[in-house]
Amino acid sequence: MPRYFFNIRDGYDLDEDEEGVELPDLDAAKAEALATVEELRDELADAGNIELEITDETGRRLLTVPFFRGGRRR
Repeated sequence: MPRYFFNIRDGYDLDEDEEGVELPDLDAAKAEALATVEELRDELADAGNIELEITDETGRRLLTVPFFRGGRRR
């Protein structure tokens, strides 16, 4: 089963996920990322332009999920 990593990027700063999660495919990784963003959105409401990026085991970026769309925050 492939391992996906969920890194948090805030502008130029990157908080790397060093453990990752084994998931069946990219669709499952995307669902995990969306759930994580939803869970952390309120905690990070005062932060800058934050994104959760999904990478594979080689470090290749597969998908980026923004915490806030269009600069608008709830």
